[in-house]
Amino acid sequence: MKKKYVVFSILLIVSVLIYICIPKIKKEEESNKTKPNVNTNGFLTLMLEQDDGTYKKTSASTWPGDGYAFNNELSGCERGGELVYDREINIVKLISSGSDKCYVYFDKYNVAKITNVTNTKTTNSVTLTVTTEAGENPIDKYYFSKDDGNSYQESASQTYTFNELTPNTTYTFKVYAKDTLGYETNEETVQVTTNAYINPVVNSITVTDTTTSSISISVNASGGTNSVATYYYSINNGAYSSSSSNTKTFTGLSKGTTYTIKVYVKDTNGVDSSVYTTSVETINEIFLADVCSNGTNLATCIKNYYNEAGSDMSSMYYHTSSLANSAADNSYRYAGANPNNYVCFGSTASACPSDNLYRIIGVFGSEVKLIKADYTTTTMTGSGGDYYGAYDSLTSYYKGSMNTRNIASYHWNYINGTSSKNTWSESRLNTTNLNSSYISYIGTTWSNKIATHTWYVGGYSTTSATPKTWYNAESSGTTYRAKIGLMYVSDYGYAASNSYWTTNMNNYESAINNNWMYMGLNEWTISRYSSYSYYAFWVNITGSLNLSDVYNQDSAVRPSFYLTSSTTYVSGSGTSSDPIRLS
Repeated sequence: MKKKYVVFSILLIVSVLIYICIPKIKKEEESNKTKPNVNTNGFLTLMLEQDDGTYKKTSASTWPGDGYAFNNELSGCERGGELVYDREINIVKLISSGSDKCYVYFDKYNVAKITNVTNTKTTNSVTLTVTTEAGENPIDKYYFSKDDGNSYQESASQTYTFNELTPNTTYTFKVYAKDTLGYETNEETVQVTTNAYINPVVNSITVTDTTTSSISISVNASGGTNSVATYYYSINNGAYSSSSSNTKTFTGLSKGTTYTIKVYVKDTNGVDSSVYTTSVETINEIFLADVCSNGTNLATCIKNYYNEAGSDMSSMYYHTSSLANSAADNSYRYAGANPNNYVCFGSTASACPSDNLYRIIGVFGSEVKLIKADYTTTTMTGSGGDYYGAYDSLTSYYKGSMNTRNIASYHWNYINGTSSKNTWSESRLNTTNLNSSYISYIGTTWSNKIATHTWYVGGYSTTSATPKTWYNAESSGTTYRAKIGLMYVSDYGYAASNSYWTTNMNNYESAINNNWMYMGLNEWTISRYSSYSYYAFWVNITGSLNLSDVYNQDSAVRPSFYLTSSTTYVSGSGTSSDPIRLS
């Protein structure tokens, strides 16, 4: 038996090129079907191998099926015509310049068959795996084509991978094999479309923090075919900056301004995502709740509040020695028309009762100083001690919401009308109304949150002085320790915007629209007159500082006190409708 080749069909055409047509040998599952007729037309002699190895001319009207293989070496033509096997279209071609007579030999031989070709694919590769059915001899080589049979890659393995392909492109792959005697299997054709390249994508942008001058974001991005490698950020259509982090903080921004933020990502293959765009507005005014969390020390919260937004706000001042006309005591004081410095004290009701609204004067060291937002009634500070009666002065300036006939009016210190003194330790307003009646009114739970504090009660000699002058006078001399007191003259002076700090307090009516502590009624301060023993200072209805004797003048009061240094923040933004809640 000579070297053999599998044949599928042979075509004979008499012309310039003459083809011997041999219909394709059917696959195994079709082997029992009727074979096509042999059309010899007198040109073709079909020779079949016998069991003894000889060849015999056959007059069969059909081509031989499975178990035969085309013999390339014996097959030939009398006039030199060349028989060439064309695997692509499964025919044997007769190449001749004229008519010819050809002999086509078939050997008895079981050639291995390709029964299946499977594939796996990526965006730029396809791996083919060939399954064969055994023939008389084992497979020696496999041949793989990715260009529809124009070229082949030889491999000893039944698996072959084509790389560097184009994404989302259809390729026509062809596969055949040869056994150890050189006989070729059938050729199988497989069309495979490579995967489309999946770009990375920015799914969302989350704003994690905003201040008056900064915006912080977190980007949620996912890779496609390849993972995310780099993030690119732009604000207000500016140049992009790159980062390996999915978080970014833009700084140096203007308060209350809307910014356009754009983000895209690049994957490890250098492929870009589309641009994700969002708009974010910086805070116009920051609230305490923006920098404080439940359980944070209240004094620390307020200091952080200033440090976060103090340079962009006019509602609080840090009184350092470099701040012009300030107290220079390193206190943090609220100032201006209506800062968000409300506190609910003495109640845990979901809506804070108006009688429980207080306001923060400032932070002094580790303690926060409060003052009642509105004046007291006899229910709060009692009708004993230095109580005078219901408030009956002019009321057109009053900024509160109570009926003024319910507001209690007090002397600063009334004993017998002639021998009263302006010594605060002897004042019944101090000892009876504030540090007895009022403490009883708020109850033990809340009074325990109030520090026993040193109050400066040395006094000063004139209303014609600036807040700075007043502060210097008050911060030295006589002291008195107690829980409850009244506002200092300097407290009232520094509650105005800083443009008024060079104004003498007797002319402070000009500051009433920019001073949150002004409430529009005659109101006592804790400060006394140092030149006479029976005078004390009070703020009149127009907002200026006045001086009167302690037993004839009657005025409203607002208790003031320092919270213990352990007091912590719970919630609240500091507005009157959402006051700060304390632990």
